[in-house]
Amino acid sequence: MTDVAPQRRTRRDEYAEQTRQAVVDAARRLFADRGYLATTVNEIAAASRVSPGTVYQQCGGKQGLLHTLMDTWTTSDLVQGTLDQVNDTTTLDELLDVLSDSYLEFWRRYDDIVQLVLATAAHDGNAAGSLAEATVRHRSALHAIAGVARRYILLPDDFTDDDFADLTLYHYGPHNGFHFTVTVLGWSQDRAQRFLRAQFSSSLHLIALGGY
Repeated sequence: MTDVAPQRRTRRDEYAEQTRQAVVDAARRLFADRGYLATTVNEIAAASRVSPGTVYQQCGGKQGLLHTLMDTWTTSDLVQGTLDQVNDTTTLDELLDVLSDSYLEFWRRYDDIVQLVLATAAHDGNAAGSLAEATVRHRSALHAIAGVARRYILLPDDFTDDDFADLTLYHYGPHNGFHFTVTVLGWSQDRAQRFLRAQFSSSLHLIALGGY
């Protein structure tokens, strides 16, 4: 059987990808500054130095761009990387450190996208659907992490994986966590990380003692 050599990217392909990325980057900036609904395709085109037709052709207009930004967040290599690191832990403290570091990095990379989607979902059905899909993915990952956490701490039988996901999102979710402590309150990242990790650990130990 003859191996098929991978097809080489042409200059046209490279230019098209560079153009697409420029449009995505421009949309991300404008959505963050002006909001999704107030931003027009013409403004995105001007900011990325392409025609409005290119924005539609390359990226599917505003809806396509929002979906692309969603995918950047929800399919990030950080997701699988976090799960791999969690599976390699040997203590609860290690697991809590991994979660803390991961949520901080997610906030650094994607908080603008997360907040954009949250704000847009209240007014746009497509954004609401994308957010619901992202939430399912997020909670599924937390269910897997809950299974690892149970190796290190004896949680009550009626404390489900959904409860673990709820507790994690209470401390680190998009409305709370680093967005609230750093972006809203203006705390330093170090202070926020220490506080959130300590509070999450305290809550887990309290639940293990039946105090909920």
